[in-house]
Parts: sequence; C-alpha cells; structure tokens
Amino acid sequence: MRALPAARHQSKARARSRPRGTSTQVFDFTSVAESRCGAVIDRIFPKTTAGLLADVAPRHVFTTRALSFRGDSTAADWTALSQLMNTPEADLVRVSQVHGRTVLVVTPAGAPPVAAEADAIVCTDPTRAIVVRVADCVPILVADRQHRVVAAIHAGWRGTCAGIARATVEAIEELGVPAADLVATIGPSMGPCCYQVDDKVRTAFLGFTPDAVEWFAEDGPGHWKLDLWRANADQLVAAGVAAASITTMAVCTGDDRERCWSHRVDGAGAGRLAAAIRR
Repeated sequence: MRALPAARHQSKARARSRPRGTSTQVFDFTSVAESRCGAVIDRIFPKTTAGLLADVAPRHVFTTRALSFRGDSTAADWTALSQLMNTPEADLVRVSQVHGRTVLVVTPAGAPPVAAEADAIVCTDPTRAIVVRVADCVPILVADRQHRVVAAIHAGWRGTCAGIARATVEAIEELGVPAADLVATIGPSMGPCCYQVDDKVRTAFLGFTPDAVEWFAEDGPGHWKLDLWRANADQLVAAGVAAASITTMAVCTGDDRERCWSHRVDGAGAGRLAAAIRR
C-alpha cells in the first residue's frame, strides 16, 4: 500500500464565552478548557459547526451525553435528533455498525435498507439526514463544497485499520465528486492521550501500512497509545482530501466526562454520541 501523507490536527485556541440559552445536547466551538490530559480542548455546547463544515454543510451536529441513544430514552433521543436536524425521524438514516469498511450509499431513487450493516453512509438525498453513533470510536462528517453529497463515518480501530475513511472517499468519487472538493471534521472520540492498545493492534496496523508507526507512542511494555485522529486524517489525505480541509475537534471521550460517553470509562452501560449531517 502506498505511503500515507501526514495531516495536521486543527482546533481553536482562543477561548470564548458560552452564549446564553444554548442547548447542551450538541457540541459547538464556544469555549476551551484545560483537560486533565494536559492539552487544551474545545468544549462544545450547542449546534454550531466544526471547522469548514460550518460553511459547506451547516446542517450537522455532534451530540453530547445529554442524549444517550440507549435504554428507556432511545425514542426520545431519536426524536430530539430529528428536531435538531429538521427532518422527520423516518428520514434519519442509520446503520448497524460492524467495525468494517462497508459503505452504504443513499440516493433519492429509493428508500435505504433498514438496519443495513455498514460503517459509513454516503448520501445525495437532501431530504434525509444520515447518522452514526460512537462511544470512543471516531465519528467523521464529510461534505463537498458544491453541496452534492455528505457522508458520516464510524471508525473504530478495526474500521480504521480496514480503511473505512478511504473507502468512503472512494464511494463519493464513484458518484462523480472529486476528493479535492471535500471537507471533513473528526469528532469527539478517544484521543491519543487516552487510547491504549496492545501489540496485537499495532501489528494489525503495521500490516495495513508501514506508515502506521507514526500513529503509535510507547506506553509501557507491550502497550501503545494510538492516535486514531491522525490515522483517519492521514487516510483522508491519502484518498485525495486536502489536509487543510480536515478539522480535528480534539475532544477526547475518555477525558471530557461532562460532555462525552465513553465505553472504556462508563463500561457496558455507556450511551452513545451521535454524529449527523444532511445536505
């Protein structure tokens, strides 16, 4: 496999006050705070946008732990999300996520399959919103500058190792939209500060590409810290997306306990964060 060019994290560095009367259900670049990881991260509150996605696809959200999408609150949470996206709940397209590289393509030609197994959704239908859910895995939202297509990606370590980000860009290009026209935002997920993995995971990544060595930092005997943010950004760049068109929110689900669900921290009862977008 050819070498992957490096991509840079982009995040805001200037603190701003939280606007009054804003919702806590979704993230937004409104203030920054010192994380216990020792890095400055963006704290996100209402539905403002992330990076270039603001101009290209303003109808998108990354939800907080105010919504859980689990247990007794599931129905109410999906209703809240449909209201945030200004679309009927029946037009929220979601998939059964299986940690692979399958991409579901949704067009205006017909209704998408129910509970299709996939880890990314590409959509050209402006009447529908697409959704992925995470609780440490990486959510990525993608749009093109000409407003023809959007995508939502769920990238855990297995999906990242399988190349789900690159597969999504390839699916978009098959629709006639060049990768150079795309912008992307990497949302709240377990950051390189907290995501410890073992030698088996590192070996799997090195089999995917030798450049994966840049995504790992030693963290004790047989253990490593994995930077899934950079791994996915590098995949997007390798697929043709400009590095300057990729924004990493740098919000770690293992660190931001006030806003984020985390499977590693909260355990099996963890809720899910949703990432949704529409044309």
